[in-house]
Amino acid sequence: MSDLQQEMDAFFAEYTDRWNDQEDYSHLIEMWDQDDPTPFYRGMEKPGVFMTWERVKLYWDPVHTHKLLVALWYNFINIRPKLVTPDVAVVFFDAEWDVKAIRGPAVSGTDPCVAVFKRKADGWKMNTYVEACSHPAAYESVFADLDDQVRPAFRKLLADKCKVDCRGCRIPCRDDA
Repeated sequence: MSDLQQEMDAFFAEYTDRWNDQEDYSHLIEMWDQDDPTPFYRGMEKPGVFMTWERVKLYWDPVHTHKLLVALWYNFINIRPKLVTPDVAVVFFDAEWDVKAIRGPAVSGTDPCVAVFKRKADGWKMNTYVEACSHPAAYESVFADLDDQVRPAFRKLLADKCKVDCRGCRIPCRDDA
């Protein structure tokens, strides 16, 4: 395994842990190249590209996110990095995700992604991130009245969260969800 592969595997292991915090996504910013004045962030569920730090930070804001989501889980797999210059890498990967919004059922998917990284003194930092939605459940009109379709481990996470913090979802919290 190449050094670049090992470095990107380690980066995405940490990125996964930060996404799966469940309480505060704002610390994801530490893994980004904040010296770059223009981040590019394209989440699958949002129109357009976020091109300001203020907009990216709002997307990760824990107060804002808590109003929209009950739980979110990510896993980054099939990580395939390519060194473009000694200090720039492009990485293709897949994002496995499970999400339960306040409205609608819990859903899962796996989407292809690409990111650009810059090597900094303290390691690789992301400056561009694009998710390419390939799962119809990402569109509210498709899954608004469907049953939950998520991985079993996420169902348990969701049930545990709902027992502690029922958020008044349109679909009631239940152990068999």
